[in-house]
Amino acid sequence: MSLRRPLSLFASLLMLGGCGTETFEEGVAPRQSRSAVHTGIDLAAAEVGVTCEDGQVATVKGVIINEAPTGIDPSVAGIFAGDPAQGGTLLSTVNVPWLVGKERYAFEVPVQVPQGAQQLFVVADITNFFPEDSEENNTASVTLSAGGGCLVNQAPVALCQNVTVTADASCGASASIDNGSYDPDGFPQPLSLMYSPAGAYPVGTTPVTLTVSDGMDSATCSATVTVVDATAPVAGASKNLVLPRTAGADYKTVTLADCAQPAVDTCGGTLDLQQAGSIIRVESDESEDALFSLAFFKCKDIVLSADRKSAQLRAESSLLGNGRVYTVVYSVEDASGNATLGSCKVKVPSLQGVLSVGVGPAYCQGTDCPAGTGGGLLCPLL
Repeated sequence: MSLRRPLSLFASLLMLGGCGTETFEEGVAPRQSRSAVHTGIDLAAAEVGVTCEDGQVATVKGVIINEAPTGIDPSVAGIFAGDPAQGGTLLSTVNVPWLVGKERYAFEVPVQVPQGAQQLFVVADITNFFPEDSEENNTASVTLSAGGGCLVNQAPVALCQNVTVTADASCGASASIDNGSYDPDGFPQPLSLMYSPAGAYPVGTTPVTLTVSDGMDSATCSATVTVVDATAPVAGASKNLVLPRTAGADYKTVTLADCAQPAVDTCGGTLDLQQAGSIIRVESDESEDALFSLAFFKCKDIVLSADRKSAQLRAESSLLGNGRVYTVVYSVEDASGNATLGSCKVKVPSLQGVLSVGVGPAYCQGTDCPAGTGGGLLCPLL
């Protein structure tokens, strides 16, 4: 004798209420109440498909699975037009034989599809004969497409690609990773696209998921949106710093922050010149050996710091001139490597207190100095 009889007897005893111990709570369906009893029984419907024949005739295919490790008696599955939980129409039944543990029973049943039906459902154990541990896997479905009949809705296809875009004035950008997603049958609704996150996207690389839907089925794909900051900062205005003329033509240390207003960047905001700036060169509109007084002149009027964040400038101006003007040319760079040039002026008044507006450079220290701005006639000889 096989194991079928003891298992069948076990199922029968469960249906009798577990030796008289099972009771149903008021307002609770019998299937829901029995599911709370751990019976070791679990039937599932899966892999539902449909093929077309003539007119409204379809062959419904699927599988009824004994998910439990032990055998189970014969059962009845149902094929419905529409969701049976919402009044779907029973089209046919499937007699499922005795199944051993984990056994699958495949079936093919021809049915007449009602006009306008959009979905077919297969439900395991439609008689609710077995008290199962889970009822959630008893139902599987397939969606039908346009024109009634038995045509199966074709799911949309999601296609994605990585994209790189330039940040706008708000330091972000909108972008689409769609690479030609489409719906093969255009049914039942026009294709819709949804991005997560939706954007606009910040500077950097953001993973994005695209979901396309035709109203019944959907598909997803993923890619990245890279937003590049390609806008250079805007250099600040000159502070027009004035160094009082000293009797000894002393050095005064001038930093970029002393000389210029902060730069402003689209993505970085206000930039600290001592961090983001670097002096390229300093020009003077008076020569290195300009006569400071009747008794002497000074050399090396400009000395740049090693880190190019400041310069030592002599607080001197020519005895016969109208005041000296130093022009500091610098670069300021944002976090993305975009750089711009700026300049600011440092003035030393003349002996009479006049502040010059400056003329062309006569002396320069640093990089890319204009031609003819080397040392004067006397300093190179010293």
